[in-house]
Amino acid sequence: MPPSSDEPQAITLNFKNLVRVAGETIEGTVDLNLPLIRKDGIEELRLEMQGIVKTRIYRTYGQVTVVHKQVLPLFEPFTQSLWSSSGSSESDDVASYPFRFTIPDNLPPSFCYCEKWMSRPSATVRYSLEAVGTRPGVFHRNRRVQRVFLVMPAATASQLEQAETMRQGWSGPWKGNPAEDKIRQGIWGDYSRVSATLSLPDLPSLPISAPIPYTLTVTTETKTLDHSDRPEDKHGKPIFPAPPTQASELSLSLRRKVKYTARDSGALHKEKRHDSFDLQKTVGLSDTTESPALRRTQPAEIRRVEPAGDGQVVVDEPEWVPGEDGNKKGIWRRSVHFTSLMALPFAPTTWSAEILEWSYKLQITIPFPGVGNDLKLEVPIQLNPSAACPPPGSSNLTYAEILPAGPPPMLDLPPAYWAEDGGDSDSDEKKEKKKKLW
Repeated sequence: MPPSSDEPQAITLNFKNLVRVAGETIEGTVDLNLPLIRKDGIEELRLEMQGIVKTRIYRTYGQVTVVHKQVLPLFEPFTQSLWSSSGSSESDDVASYPFRFTIPDNLPPSFCYCEKWMSRPSATVRYSLEAVGTRPGVFHRNRRVQRVFLVMPAATASQLEQAETMRQGWSGPWKGNPAEDKIRQGIWGDYSRVSATLSLPDLPSLPISAPIPYTLTVTTETKTLDHSDRPEDKHGKPIFPAPPTQASELSLSLRRKVKYTARDSGALHKEKRHDSFDLQKTVGLSDTTESPALRRTQPAEIRRVEPAGDGQVVVDEPEWVPGEDGNKKGIWRRSVHFTSLMALPFAPTTWSAEILEWSYKLQITIPFPGVGNDLKLEVPIQLNPSAACPPPGSSNLTYAEILPAGPPPMLDLPPAYWAEDGGDSDSDEKKEKKKKLW
């Protein structure tokens, strides 16, 4: 967004900075400083709302780096004519003109993936309002004032019900997601067995910004031992492989895979990238220590989710499991059960289209001593929205005033999303040539 200035502006776009929901009707005003408008030679003013998918892929050919770009509109831009010099009869210096647009249904969420070393996004889904002052003449560029805003899909009735059920305490079916491996202490020796099962609510997708209950069971089995061998060594420490007994020892993250393409001069260029969101376990379901604006400025590797709730850890007593040859030899089995809540970050919900798609998976890393012995458990998941479309006429209300009650919808996007024109300045002629996606 352009920096604020105390100097009077010819065009001022007034639009409440909220996350919008697909299908919502949005309202605002455009203020015109008529003396400045006339001085600048502006003859007409229109307001445009647009949504685009844009990709950039960088390729190096020898010592030359080339940027391959593709832009696809999500819908035909909406245009509202606000003012014309030929029909103007205002005597005041400042005139205000209202506008009203309805965001189309079934739109993807705002999205932005940006390489660490680039200031411009590599892949983005972007929505904006733009006031365009038309200046006739070949050498007179039109005046533009743009406001970028966030959009998220509207949750269905069943998704809203699921999110509310999560908040009240899940009582439905569960789905277990197992992983196992064989590890050993050092290069030589017999293998031990480690396994884990992550149990989540059995749903086709999980809501963002709602507490998600989960249970993680970690089980270890020692290598074959004599029955006289105890599950602890002479110093009282559990023998290898000892399962973790504190939640802080586990690493829980939400991994995202982003795939995007760009067709340029008949050639199709493809790219695939990964980033992650850390799911930190803390107390409470709200965080007042970091503002949404601050979260947006953090790299993907350190962005935090809204804190999750208290957890419970249950450590079972070691269990002796006799071998096939009787009770003389066998293994010690130990299990630890972690029960807690995770709150998925305000990440864009899962989406897939012609030139851009992204998907998510939960990844839990369970540490064990030794190089390469950590057990990783990965579970593909779908994210769904958890906010309803506000009713018509509620554009100036807060989300706390709109039923069903709940936190305002949020998205966690990098600063590059908010850059005017996404780092590019398209002329009117270029905009007319853009290919329509839907």
